[in-house]
Amino acid sequence: MSLISIRTIEEEKELIKTYADFYGVSVSDFIKSSVIERIEDIFDLRAVEEYEKKRESGTLETLSLDDVKKQLGL
Repeated sequence: MSLISIRTIEEEKELIKTYADFYGVSVSDFIKSSVIERIEDIFDLRAVEEYEKKRESGTLETLSLDDVKKQLGL
């Protein structure tokens, strides 16, 4: 397991600790889950942006449920 350190001002530290305490998690677990959630949100946003770009340009390819089932051998 690796260790990452962050620097905060005292008010930020107290806010983070208060939030973590309220939800019954450690500061480390709170920060870790917050960072992971943010990364996932960014990936999701990029996927939506790519979808919208393809839709607007007319290059979006879609499949019917039947076609998906055929591809999966169902």
